[in-house]
Amino acid sequence: MILPSRDNRRGAVPPDRAGRPRPAGLATTHSNGFDQARAGARAAGEGARPTPSCARPQAVLSLVLLSLAVAHAQVKRVVVIKVDGVPADTVERQLAERDPSTGKSRLPWIDHVFAQGGVRLANFYVRGISLSAPSWSMLDTGQHLQIRGNAEFDRYTLRVYDYLNFFPFYLGYAFSKRVDMPGVEELDALGIPLLIDRFQYPETYQGLQLYQRGVRWTTLRQSIERQFASRSLRGLLDEWTVGFDLGGGVEEQTERELIEKLRDPNVHYLDYFTGDFDHTAHLTANRTSQLRALQRIDALIGRVWTAIQASPLAGETVLAVVSDHGMNSAAGVYSQGFNLLEFFNSAAGGGHHVITNRHPLDQYKLKGLDPFVSEVTTASDESFYLKGEANDYPTVLLDPDGNERASVYLRNSDLNVLQILLQALAKPDLDKGVGRAASVAVMGVIAKHRGEWETKASELKEELGALRRQMRLLEDEIKLQPKKWTQAQNDAGLDKAARRKDAQLEGARSQEREYSGYLDSLAKLLAVKTEDLEKHRIPAAELIPRRAMGEKNTVHDLENYVVGTGPDGLATSGDRTLDWKRSFRRIDYFRLLHSLTVRNNVQRQVGPHPVDFVAMRIPKESLADAGDDAIWLYGDEDHQALILPRFDDSGALQLRYLPIRSLRQDADGAIHFETVEFQPGLPLRIWEDPQLRIDDDRTAWLAAWHPELDWLHAVHRTDYSDGIIGLHEEFDRHPPRKPRPPGDAGLLERYHERRRALAEADFLIFANDHWNFNVRGFNPGGNHGSLLRISTHSVLMFAGGAKTGIASNQVVEEPYDSLSFVPTILDLLDKPYDREALPGREIRELRQDPHNPAPAGR
Repeated sequence: MILPSRDNRRGAVPPDRAGRPRPAGLATTHSNGFDQARAGARAAGEGARPTPSCARPQAVLSLVLLSLAVAHAQVKRVVVIKVDGVPADTVERQLAERDPSTGKSRLPWIDHVFAQGGVRLANFYVRGISLSAPSWSMLDTGQHLQIRGNAEFDRYTLRVYDYLNFFPFYLGYAFSKRVDMPGVEELDALGIPLLIDRFQYPETYQGLQLYQRGVRWTTLRQSIERQFASRSLRGLLDEWTVGFDLGGGVEEQTERELIEKLRDPNVHYLDYFTGDFDHTAHLTANRTSQLRALQRIDALIGRVWTAIQASPLAGETVLAVVSDHGMNSAAGVYSQGFNLLEFFNSAAGGGHHVITNRHPLDQYKLKGLDPFVSEVTTASDESFYLKGEANDYPTVLLDPDGNERASVYLRNSDLNVLQILLQALAKPDLDKGVGRAASVAVMGVIAKHRGEWETKASELKEELGALRRQMRLLEDEIKLQPKKWTQAQNDAGLDKAARRKDAQLEGARSQEREYSGYLDSLAKLLAVKTEDLEKHRIPAAELIPRRAMGEKNTVHDLENYVVGTGPDGLATSGDRTLDWKRSFRRIDYFRLLHSLTVRNNVQRQVGPHPVDFVAMRIPKESLADAGDDAIWLYGDEDHQALILPRFDDSGALQLRYLPIRSLRQDADGAIHFETVEFQPGLPLRIWEDPQLRIDDDRTAWLAAWHPELDWLHAVHRTDYSDGIIGLHEEFDRHPPRKPRPPGDAGLLERYHERRRALAEADFLIFANDHWNFNVRGFNPGGNHGSLLRISTHSVLMFAGGAKTGIASNQVVEEPYDSLSFVPTILDLLDKPYDREALPGREIRELRQDPHNPAPAGR
């Protein structure tokens, strides 16, 4: 079946629930369709009338038959359409609007398939921050977050996990170096399966997406061939000057293949990904443009639904449409950008050399268009002590992707201290008294960290030993692989499984080399002695690990972060020891970030402060009577909060929101703060939100401990929706519930957990409403990444064939989040799964009698 080009495809006509074609008048000018749908519409006739409503006996009989169908419901196939960045509220608004030319909904297929013939969730939310890589990871696995940003960095090695960059993946696949997207590789290392992994390889069809296994070269090749074959030489030359639009061609080819696969009754899981709306909404807040993007998705749904009805498993197929997050886009408001990279480069921000995973806007020259770049260093001309050393000693790693939030990795403040002191000791004209004080100070800093460094180095050496033994086993397995694969083996996916071992081995070799290099540098630092410093001018580069951030900074570090020497250089106290206060230039990053403001704000709807609040983890060891790590939210000195987790006797998580002010940490690690009453302006602004759903006194309720589900019921309609749950999801490390296995298996499990911990930022910065930090483009249309409901409120809709038992014309008001998607799909398919490993609630209302609703608990 040939799919016409995007510009000349004509309208398809939605069939009725039994799969019969409806009158062509239902189609609209934007509802595109395949030849089959058009032929069906012509066969039905232009003048067909709708069937009269049923009489009461017929209605009773229908209810009886429906109840029997639900009791014997069976689902053999699931088709998932993944619509990146589509907000639920926008869909509902356009769904309710009428097209004046037809009198039908502006989204006629969504209206027909899901509003009239299926189930829509009114309150489906991102569980976490509204970023694509983290959100899709939960939707594709049903498990807690392990990937927390669109890009992450390893603190020991500066390895970049660039989850959204397809180009290195495709190149690596072409040269047999990669098989899966980076996010899939990370989840595989942790033993976390994708939803698609629960099916045999021949049973599946997967489109191009973030958590993609393998590459369908036929999809790329045929899409490119179609793109070029349909253009004249002059058209190709014109398009070459502005760039070829291959994205639409790839999506169309993927759609062709998916619809072809629907004809095969042996294919039981199919998914299709489109980022069309997300790209459009980032660029413009214009409602007409966003409507057109939604209507393209609506037409896609129509074509897929039409193909499902014509397929052998029509009655046993469920179609699901799901989005990963919403979009903070408002008509008449430009999303306003603040350049955090420029801030950290500046002397006021610390004079840092900064690494990002993309070129910033001011470098948008030819090098800025390089799609294979995952690491870009922007040197600071105002560095206080590292001028000219940006490549060896970057001090900030910045991930602003997601736009309404940024993750910030600062080099450990004590590594800065050590480098400053060693640089001073290398100077021949240094005062002897200052030199002795500096030498003692160096040994003091090393002594302060010696226990932690030696323990972590010892553990990592153990883990690398296990990794080397695993590498040898992989080498032996690879040697036994056939040199050529038969077509039957390719069709079973055995060639990809074998290449996956090659990629795993290559990745392990790279990791072993990088971590070993860091350990070697750390060993030199731990071996230094006072007499070495006093007798020799040891270059700092010999002792300070290059291209490493070291351990995460504490609250005390970030409140007293060292960025250079003091105005008068190193100084001593009366007792001839180093004067720590006078010797170093320091920054309190929490106060500084809160103070950021713009002088000329041209939009009345956008405030002058780009930063809403800063969030970071506080280890439980620093808090008295803490059951687990806490999350500190810093708005300003008087508006702060702690999100405190604990587990009850049954192991269920409970959370508490504690309003505080003036949190400080001593040098010895003790945390101090003052508790305050609930008041307006606290982070997340829950107490004053009129949408807070609490029947009792809200102050008393908010001050108490509550299970997650109670929090979700209470706060999901507030401005920050499920922000309390989302922040815990983002910062909790979600350790495995089962005991660690013995031997190398346990060491490797610990090793991969360590790598995930090393990829964590020091803190997150959340932007105020309509602000963003996207230094690559400052998307004017809208952004996401925050905890605001407009960004976290997502789409989830289901429709099914007659045998599936999926309800029709139903809206589920009960709130659910990302973790519910996978268990719901598995429940529909009646596939067994470990409920401990998949903690989300199944959405029981899909096949539930509306007069006997499902219980709200898990």
